[in-house]
Amino acid sequence: MKITLYPHAPFAIEKEMPTIIRTNNQSFYTDLMTGIQRNGNVVLSEADEKLDINNNLDFLENIITNADIFQPFKLKMGKEILDNLNEKERQRLYQLDREMKSIFLSSSYLEDFPMSVDDEWDLKKQYKYCGVSFLNNSLSSPYDIIKEVLNLYHKFNSKKLIVLNDLFNYLDEEQQIQIFKLIKRLELHVLLLDFSWQPYSQLLEECRYYSVDKDFIIFER
Repeated sequence: MKITLYPHAPFAIEKEMPTIIRTNNQSFYTDLMTGIQRNGNVVLSEADEKLDINNNLDFLENIITNADIFQPFKLKMGKEILDNLNEKERQRLYQLDREMKSIFLSSSYLEDFPMSVDDEWDLKKQYKYCGVSFLNNSLSSPYDIIKEVLNLYHKFNSKKLIVLNDLFNYLDEEQQIQIFKLIKRLELHVLLLDFSWQPYSQLLEECRYYSVDKDFIIFER
């Protein structure tokens, strides 16, 4: 997979190998961010075939401050939960649905109201009624949040390119190494954007690393 910000050369992105673009060039960084967000002068491709950015790339921005980071997975997680129900559990939920409707109907009879109850059993509505949701505050650190997001992408959207920024502001070197290892193990396409000019570090040895200086000179390692 490649991502290209014209008129610059493409940046290669492989699964199992995190790609980092680090720059202190404000113009380049702004153009790249804007192009990704607005599907502008940025092209995503694979095997020389252009890919639709909206369907193949998720720009998560700063996932630590993004309160809705788990929202895209809500429906998929719900489907997964329903699919995991065994027959005994489904039968019990059906019985509970009958009991609830019987209680409401009995209450209406006390007031002599001419009412009826829908006999249809809708498991999805029953699930929604329970208000099952992802417990964000159970993740105590930026490292835990990043790890959980990557695991969810592996499960539900493994072919998408994940673009993150400001990751290095939240993780120490050991945590960065662990996240890089996780990306490789999950075989994800991940692009990390870093607006800084930190010197090259050996912790990036197993990453595809690009730096773009103020003169738009691109260094690759």
